[in-house]
Amino acid sequence: MLPGATVGLLFGVWLFQQQSQLWSLTAWLGWLAALAALSLLRCGRRLATLPGLSFSFSIQTWLRRLWLMVLIAALAFAYAQARAWWRLQSALPAVCEQQVLQVQGVIVSVPERDARGQHVDMAIEHSVNPACPLPARLRLNLYEQSYRGDTATPAAFMPRLQAGERWQFSVRLKRPHATRNPHGFDYAAWCLANDIGASGSIVSKAPMRKLQSLVWQPAALIAHWRANVGDRIERVLGSTPASAVLRALVIGDDSQIARADWQLFVDTGINHLVSISGLHITMLASLGYLCAGWVWRLRPHWALYVPTKLAASAGGALVAIAYSALAGFSIPTQRTLYMLLTVLAMLSLKQRLPFSWILCVAMWVVLLIDPWAVMAPGFWLSFGAVAVLAFAMGGRLRQPRWWQGALQAQWVMTLAFVPVLVMLFNQLSLVSPLANALAIPMVSIGVVPLAIAGAVLPLDFLLPLAAGLWQGCAHALQWLRQLPWAVSYLATPAMWAWLLAMLGTLWWLMPRGWPLRWAGLLLLLPLCLPVSTRLQPGQMRVTVLDVGQGLSVLVETAQHTLLYDAGPIYNAQSDAGQRIILPYLRHLGVKQLDLAVVSHDDNDHVGGMASVLAGVKATRILSSLTPDASFFTQLQQLPQAMHIPHVACHAGQQWQWDQVIFKVIYPAKKLAAEVKDNDKSCVIQVLSAHGSLLLTGDIELYAEQALLDSASERLRSSVMTMPHHGSKTSSSLAFISQVQPEVAIATVGYLNRFGHPKPAVMARYQALGSQTLRSDQDGAIVLNFTQGQRPQVIRWRAVEPHYWEAAD
Repeated sequence: MLPGATVGLLFGVWLFQQQSQLWSLTAWLGWLAALAALSLLRCGRRLATLPGLSFSFSIQTWLRRLWLMVLIAALAFAYAQARAWWRLQSALPAVCEQQVLQVQGVIVSVPERDARGQHVDMAIEHSVNPACPLPARLRLNLYEQSYRGDTATPAAFMPRLQAGERWQFSVRLKRPHATRNPHGFDYAAWCLANDIGASGSIVSKAPMRKLQSLVWQPAALIAHWRANVGDRIERVLGSTPASAVLRALVIGDDSQIARADWQLFVDTGINHLVSISGLHITMLASLGYLCAGWVWRLRPHWALYVPTKLAASAGGALVAIAYSALAGFSIPTQRTLYMLLTVLAMLSLKQRLPFSWILCVAMWVVLLIDPWAVMAPGFWLSFGAVAVLAFAMGGRLRQPRWWQGALQAQWVMTLAFVPVLVMLFNQLSLVSPLANALAIPMVSIGVVPLAIAGAVLPLDFLLPLAAGLWQGCAHALQWLRQLPWAVSYLATPAMWAWLLAMLGTLWWLMPRGWPLRWAGLLLLLPLCLPVSTRLQPGQMRVTVLDVGQGLSVLVETAQHTLLYDAGPIYNAQSDAGQRIILPYLRHLGVKQLDLAVVSHDDNDHVGGMASVLAGVKATRILSSLTPDASFFTQLQQLPQAMHIPHVACHAGQQWQWDQVIFKVIYPAKKLAAEVKDNDKSCVIQVLSAHGSLLLTGDIELYAEQALLDSASERLRSSVMTMPHHGSKTSSSLAFISQVQPEVAIATVGYLNRFGHPKPAVMARYQALGSQTLRSDQDGAIVLNFTQGQRPQVIRWRAVEPHYWEAAD
């Protein structure tokens, strides 16, 4: 009964998280009435077993179990909705966004510091703004530099925020808002799951008062302890790559790991190890379990008061709780801790329970505490890994030796998760089995215990040992990554191919002797089939990606791909290329760009291009940048991108791909020296049999007039990106009247500080009869130029609506 009830719980919670909005009171009353009626009907009828049939379970038994699953699913749905409603009640009111609010609270996270400033989580204790009730937890930024690099707060006057302090700030806040793209990360969902109700910046020009150096509250004390441990690691090892990894392994702070190192971990399939993962917590808890049991066996009379198994379980639980506290009780860590505590509680019981029951109870605990867990890939991977290992290696008459079991477990995990990893991440690391076979024992048995002992105890000499062990592991990973067949990227498979692969995996996991067991692996082959673009010559698909305040447009024809700009750099660890564009290209199965266009040298257009070219090959680069631009300096540091030929962008260039014509219509070959950088943007017009597209970059009035003077009769286009994000210095009436767009798209960030797009500009387009779209409101915008003379428009927020965005 418990496995069936667990399936119902899982389905009910998962189903709720797919809803586009919270249910109304009327819908709730109707649902409760229907459930009550079904319950009465079920209780009032006795279903007899059909005569003449002989099953191990009667039809009545199966119907009873099915009814239990349905009932549990309905109750789980209601429970998840109630939790979501309660959490969303504390959301920042929309009218309070961007207002200057005075708050008082405690810093409850380890501060993250980078070139732009400091980033902390604050638990709010008091607000002097009664009209604007605040969420319980905020994510705040104190900027030293703006995204352009100019000074926001001089470093000499910037206070160094520390965990556990109580401060009073003036802040500007926004509700959690995610960029929305196909196959993209949902930041708003992450904030909801982590109970972060708003984010924003500390007003550096307003007074900042530190009220208390250390607040004696559990969250503040834990954060203070974690920060001290992290500072000690950095003090002993310095700011080195090994120090950054040890901070991630000991206190769960991975903000200092360089992007190049993260890519190494992803490519070799060991990124799950370079954080406080379930494996590390389980290993240390097992060590605590064994040590406590060993101590109890040395004192046999202690067992008269506390049974040895109970004492061992308590020892394992204490170690797991302490390590989770050191990780800051992050959501993934909590999930692992709940699972582990459940298993230890079950082990301490006298009766022997089936492993499936232990796993089911753990899932009940996790989902009742955290119903948002089902939105995290880690939830499915962690429970799936345990279930797969139990299914593939449990219940065997002949148990393998320890080394055989370790190799078998690695082999099973690698093959069993191929379909899941391809669907979630579009990546298949062929060196992952070797990398994990090397890294798991080195990190879990060597690096982690040494690092924790050296950081928590007065044993500084252990930290260089842990760092040296990690560096040896990293060198081996680098060698594996350089193998030509190390990593493959596959397009997101069709659902039928994925289901076949899952069936094949299940077939292969059956016990030895199962008929044609190895044939199950053949069902993995459809994952490698190329996904048809369904584009014919003369057709094109255009995706205007939602990169925040910036621009990135992907143009696909039947056999070619062009990327126009790549959005901004967000921070030292992230940019639009790495976070949004590369995942989308891999989702589509694009392995090479035929042309990468950089319109001009602004961060919000060129910032993510280096990351794109580091991850996907490109035939050539077309740009208006000068050879001494910092972008080309970045490319020289990327082996894959340093030899890509560069062509200067100027009017008159033209080419044709698959019966689709591309024309560069601006700038002229020679521009006056005083022309602004925005007015040097490379403007491209794309002409197909089913409509046309005008990509305008950041041109302003000067460039618009130049286009009217030189190419006014050729400007008309079905779709255009609004010049300079819809600023007041662009989109002149004369220019857009000549273009006559059916669709005009403003690529802007949510509540951006420039106020783009300007209301007057939007009104200008609407007066011409153009459909106006905004990336901050519509998400990514896909335009299919495939039939007729008008493109089909798909707005991604409308395709995948979520209840936590309904109030945006």
